[in-house]
Amino acid sequence: MKRKHPLRRIVLGTAATVSGVVLLLALKQPGSGGGGAVAQNQPGQAPPVAATAPPGGGGAGAGAGAGGARTVTGDVAQTQYGPVQVSLTVSGGKITGAQAVKTPNSGPRSEQIAKDSIPKLNQQAVSAAKVDTVSGATYTSEGYAKSLQSALDKAGAR
Repeated sequence: MKRKHPLRRIVLGTAATVSGVVLLLALKQPGSGGGGAVAQNQPGQAPPVAATAPPGGGGAGAGAGAGGARTVTGDVAQTQYGPVQVSLTVSGGKITGAQAVKTPNSGPRSEQIAKDSIPKLNQQAVSAAKVDTVSGATYTSEGYAKSLQSALDKAGAR
């Protein structure tokens, strides 16, 4: 009875396994190409959407002329998926604009969640000076709220 070459089988099996692993590692993750060019070029940067108060809104604008608009940036709030930092524009003691300066960037999924939730959080900050948790973005919402409170404290509005 003739025995086949076991060493040849081992070498071929190892080569096939290594080739398979290399091919798997070379695959791109979903959402990592194409439309997310801004997030890829500048990781951690907020989406280019900022919320501002409507031009005629605000009703009782008695203090609006008392001082010019100023921008206040809150402290960086660390979340499980990355930092969150909020910048507010305050005019006459009222929030007239809100923008996230830093957003979570630990991967394509967290960047997508930030892209979807930050505009909602910005709008809530302008309309109510507080934010509710956005469904599916709990950590981002909590970090946003901490940074927002820090910015409000710095602005003198509580």
